[in-house]
Amino acid sequence: MPTASPPQKILVIPLRYIGDTILTVPLIRNLKRLFPKARIDVLCSQTAAPLLEACPYVRSVIIEPKGTMALWRLLKSERYDQVYNLRKSVTTALACKLAGVPQLIGYDKQRFPFGYKRWGLFLDATARYPSLKTEVPQAVSHLSLLSATGLKYADDHLELWATEADQQNLEGILQQNGVYSERPMAVLHAASASHGKQIELLKFSDSLHRLHQAGYQLLATGTRDDYPLYQTLAETTGLTLHNLAGKTSLRETVALYQRIQFLLTVDSSPIHMGAATGVPNIVGVFGPTNHQQWGPHNTQINFRPVFQDLPCRPCYAKVCEHNNCKVLLNGPQIAQAVGELA
Repeated sequence: MPTASPPQKILVIPLRYIGDTILTVPLIRNLKRLFPKARIDVLCSQTAAPLLEACPYVRSVIIEPKGTMALWRLLKSERYDQVYNLRKSVTTALACKLAGVPQLIGYDKQRFPFGYKRWGLFLDATARYPSLKTEVPQAVSHLSLLSATGLKYADDHLELWATEADQQNLEGILQQNGVYSERPMAVLHAASASHGKQIELLKFSDSLHRLHQAGYQLLATGTRDDYPLYQTLAETTGLTLHNLAGKTSLRETVALYQRIQFLLTVDSSPIHMGAATGVPNIVGVFGPTNHQQWGPHNTQINFRPVFQDLPCRPCYAKVCEHNNCKVLLNGPQIAQAVGELA
């Protein structure tokens, strides 16, 4: 359903999380290729916004206002020709429609007060939201929103950007923490904002020993709250773990991942950051989530997923009676995958 004339102003609304923002980049890039004269804005959370501030395809990164009415006022004042709404939110779609957006594109699965429904309410064009067991990477699924409007995409690779200032800042941080850029580096990122993706930290001990024996400098990334957890892990293993948790900004972390050779991470935003920056070797540890859908989307890297092959997995249940997808994961299982790449 192409528009009669090329859109002049386009807004993309990704999910609020960092990883989801990274997975939106192929859609943004293809929109810019299809409509090179259009102004493309992205509505971002305060946390994820820095990732797109250096994106060459975006005119403005807009920090999301609080509340549906504030969003409606923003949309009404900006007068967008098209909005790509990647959120399964009926209230976001309603705000767009009330603001008079001529063409609203999104997924056919929306959240109502009583749960999710297969119903693209207020949407002018819809794409089918992927099933739990899809084999399609999420970044590629987002591109189906273009197909919903009769458009074709040219590519689907991930990208991220760090500025020269980010690179210089990172160099200073590495020097302060005794990390040498000329030696191979392996990063552990074992934390996630989602409790359902957390894996017991000590299960990574064997893997750290494997990486140390392979000659890697060991680094850890995360938030300030993760810092003491990594300190405990370092004390338990007796290894030198350069703890950068809380010491690098989001784009400085991107700059770091552009330099490392190995990434060991849970299913969280770093797995997509690693794919976008081309980390050569990635081991991803998955609990209840689908590793085919949420794994690193980059065919040029070596990737080993670690998960328990259970009949109840994948799932996104908020409450689980056993959590076997995480409980049954063990350190040697993760270390075996690490050993295959290290």
